[in-house]
Amino acid sequence: MTRLYNLLAFLFCMFLSAAGFAQTNDECANATVISDPTDFCTDQPGEDNTFASQSPQPFPSCFSSVNTDVWYTFTAVAPDVAIIVRGQTPSNPFGTMFGPQIALYSGDCNNLTELACAFDQNFSNNLPLFAADLVVGQQYFIRVDGVLPGVFELCVENKEVINVVSGDCPTATFVCSKDPIEVESVFNAGLDASEMEGAPCLTGFTNIESRSAWYVFTAANNGKLEFTITPNEPNDDIDFILYRLPNGPGDCTGKISERCMAAGDFDASSPCMGPTGLNATATDINQPAGCAPGQDNFLRFLTLTPGATYALVINNFTSVGNGFTLEWGGDALFKGSANATFSTDQPDKKICLGEELTVTDSSTTTEGVIVSWHWDFGADALPDTIGGAGPHTVQYQSVGPKSIYLTVITDAGCVGLDTAFVLVEFCCSMEAEVAVNPGCPGNPDTPAKATASTTNALAPVSYNWSNGATTNPADIDSSGTYYVIVEDANGCKDSVSFQVTTPWDVTATFPKDTTIQKGETISLGVVANPTDSLTITWTDEEGNILTGPVQALSPDSTTTYQITVNNYGCISTSAVTVTVKQPRFERPNAFTPNGDGANDTFGPVIEGHTLLQLEVWSRWGEKIFDSLVEGSNTWNGTINGNPAPSDVYVYRMRVKLTDGDEVVESGDVTLMR
Repeated sequence: MTRLYNLLAFLFCMFLSAAGFAQTNDECANATVISDPTDFCTDQPGEDNTFASQSPQPFPSCFSSVNTDVWYTFTAVAPDVAIIVRGQTPSNPFGTMFGPQIALYSGDCNNLTELACAFDQNFSNNLPLFAADLVVGQQYFIRVDGVLPGVFELCVENKEVINVVSGDCPTATFVCSKDPIEVESVFNAGLDASEMEGAPCLTGFTNIESRSAWYVFTAANNGKLEFTITPNEPNDDIDFILYRLPNGPGDCTGKISERCMAAGDFDASSPCMGPTGLNATATDINQPAGCAPGQDNFLRFLTLTPGATYALVINNFTSVGNGFTLEWGGDALFKGSANATFSTDQPDKKICLGEELTVTDSSTTTEGVIVSWHWDFGADALPDTIGGAGPHTVQYQSVGPKSIYLTVITDAGCVGLDTAFVLVEFCCSMEAEVAVNPGCPGNPDTPAKATASTTNALAPVSYNWSNGATTNPADIDSSGTYYVIVEDANGCKDSVSFQVTTPWDVTATFPKDTTIQKGETISLGVVANPTDSLTITWTDEEGNILTGPVQALSPDSTTTYQITVNNYGCISTSAVTVTVKQPRFERPNAFTPNGDGANDTFGPVIEGHTLLQLEVWSRWGEKIFDSLVEGSNTWNGTINGNPAPSDVYVYRMRVKLTDGDEVVESGDVTLMR
């Protein structure tokens, strides 16, 4: 009965207080402004909606009721947002709200569009809400109520990436080094909330995985593994399980629990709260839920098996949105590492608006190869993101500090991250230059083309040429001095003066087709005017190019050369074919010196080769002809001026071949009359 009187007195006091107390932000138009939404939490003891009144805006889609809603507003600085309301929970000792409800809107108070809605259906009094694809610079509204009003804590994180940890074993974050891991927030249990069931310290519990982060690593030695997990919020109860994965990373079937920690309490000073992990002094390998005498939140170290794969799940049993720090100890080592590093071409990290910045990757890995690069250049960057090792160039469309992130991934799944900060200032650093192709006064005339190029210009860029043209490149019909004014999107200008000199047309006399013996060299030339500005090229059938007016040609086979004479774009072309005759060495076996003009003499038939000596003997061994004595390379069928009788004669030929070798050929020839 006393409790009933106390309740009635409490409600009466609330009624009297409400009559004299006005909630400042209980209407959308009076929403409390969150000036920096990147990492905002209300000050203790927190916000109180006890005396708020119902707003006229339509009910949010997921709220059970709207009676005491309060409003907040912020301007987005990133596309992702996480909103957390904590009521009566162990991690919020001042909280009295029960059953939080959250809605997120875009638009204005007279025309709101609901983007996301969350209701604490399990009455954990610790409620997160997530939204993506927010427009940077646009205003948004947060609406908070509770099934029972009271004091609550509101936290907002509006950042580029929210909750990058993996909440599932098959997609666990691959750990390659023993660098500390700092996690700002953990919000949920991933896609499968039953992965921790059946562990020795959780016998009888189901769906115990609530706000989890999974990590996987492969042992490089048989060292002792120790680690410490420190919750960001001292009142949070952190549980963990260390599994061995018999089938390697990504396959969690048949996982074996090696260490299991579920101890916890409701008092931050309890030995079962605060930091937890593996150390060198503990003796337990499992600690069940609760805080029995002797439990101290730490388990015995684990000696790893080289080459074996392990998975570590860390679960926040108490709170939504709170993170932790994981620090590795012991002498255990993990396989593989990815070290992401890059540099810029601006050592002072300052550039002008529109100026191009070049980033160059220098990342390394101790095992395997890097297979993926992801560059994120941040807001107002062109491009905003890009893949590949690069180098890459980037421009910014707004001034101020900018962040550049490089994430690299190896073929083993190791991830490395590097960050650089750049200050973009407004200054005009654009420069322009002009290149001229003079054209040709041939038939038909071809106008000169002037092409402007720029550096550090922010698109779009406009061009105003002194001949009235506004395109790039611009056509120019005659010789003279011209200029162009170039202006970029920042209003930065540059003026360039240039000269156009129309070249003389080309006149050329080309060589005629010719024939050579294989191995011979022939000199062919082009006579062309004007002589002081020509470029002459000879291109064979295989694409080989010779340059110059005169060429010494010695092709191995018949070849056609395309000849181009170019005078600043005025071009004349022709082709010449060099026919190559192959060497020939034949030895006749008969001749008829009867004066009819056909086959009247004897000697080798030679093309390309050189006859050094021809000697002929009668069948009795008498030498009757020697070319070196007679001064003739053929025998006319006489002996001492008298016709030789029909008979068979013996010869010997000495010949120098085209390759320089000498050969001696002997045989017989028949003289017929």
